[in-house]
Amino acid sequence: PDAVIEFPGQPAIACGDLQTLGYIGSISDGQCERLPDLINEVCGCDPRTPDPTPNPTRPPTPGPTRAPTPGPTNAPCDICGEDMSMSIGIPAGIVEFPGQPAISCQELQAQGSAGLIPSSTCERLPSLVNSVCGCNPPCSVCGDGKEVDFPVAVISFPGQPA
Repeated sequence: PDAVIEFPGQPAIACGDLQTLGYIGSISDGQCERLPDLINEVCGCDPRTPDPTPNPTRPPTPGPTRAPTPGPTNAPCDICGEDMSMSIGIPAGIVEFPGQPAISCQELQAQGSAGLIPSSTCERLPSLVNSVCGCNPPCSVCGDGKEVDFPVAVISFPGQPA
């Protein structure tokens, strides 16, 4: 349980916390694909996990209640991108842009759905809000829906504080 794995450029993290980050979509697809081989021994991603646990299903983000507004001149904007598998995993996440008031991911999506975000801004939003809003699909860090058997084991990444 107190074993440590080191990965360059990342802070140390408990296996259970890493699994939670995966389930809420905070890990990109590319990173998710590499994790099982990297964390298997320390986190206990071996066959001791009884049956594969399916990735959790996020509850649907409720549609915003729209107040009457003048007809939008912009097309609707999905802040996580047009790929519908990239839904908002952290609706309460707060997005801050210079010169603009802070706004929750859910409120920003409501503005996008109402066509209140210019198309040129909409194209850039997914890369800007991805981690704050949890736009990545869920990730099973152990792969194949397996869960970590040692959630308190810590993985550290060289170059980052432990």
